[in-house]
Amino acid sequence: MQDVELYRQILGLVEPRVIKKVTLKAKEQEVEVEVVCTETMWGCPQCAKRMHVHDWERRRWRHLDTCQFKTVITADVPLLSCEEHGTQRVAVAWAEKYARFTRFFERFAIDVLQSCSISEASALLRISWDEADGIKQRAVKRGLERKPVRVNSDLCVDEKNAARGQEYVTVVARVDAEGTTVDYVGEGRTQVRVPQTRRECS
Repeated sequence: MQDVELYRQILGLVEPRVIKKVTLKAKEQEVEVEVVCTETMWGCPQCAKRMHVHDWERRRWRHLDTCQFKTVITADVPLLSCEEHGTQRVAVAWAEKYARFTRFFERFAIDVLQSCSISEASALLRISWDEADGIKQRAVKRGLERKPVRVNSDLCVDEKNAARGQEYVTVVARVDAEGTTVDYVGEGRTQVRVPQTRRECS
């Protein structure tokens, strides 16, 4: 039971989520942590109405490695049948909706991606290029959603050569007392919609 308690503390799990067992798969170089749910009633993620579990969906998430072994969390996630919103999947504490990686893994992966290319990061993390790029795209989306909306008095609009040949991107940056912040990056250099008040930078 020591391994179960260890991973319970590592993952920060509390009732109604408990670890059923931890399995070392030496041949696959993998540690599997099986989490079970002891609750039979949940609130709909949309309207918060409480209802019994309609079904269960088996899911797997890649977590941070245990020594040299990949660590995978498996769990049966409750599915609810809401009269108003249809079938709804209950959220898990360790990962975002539809994600195949835990929040801890994605946070570490973002640090790696900031230090090297996607190809190098995917090799270090032992995931595919598409999976690494997906983590990056989700991180950018979260950052943009948290970014406050405000009127920009000064903008810099510039075009940069992004690859060999004539492949360009358009960069729009906000300029204020705090410094320069990139607000938009788009493919091409033919047109970009920006406020009329702007400062063009070369």
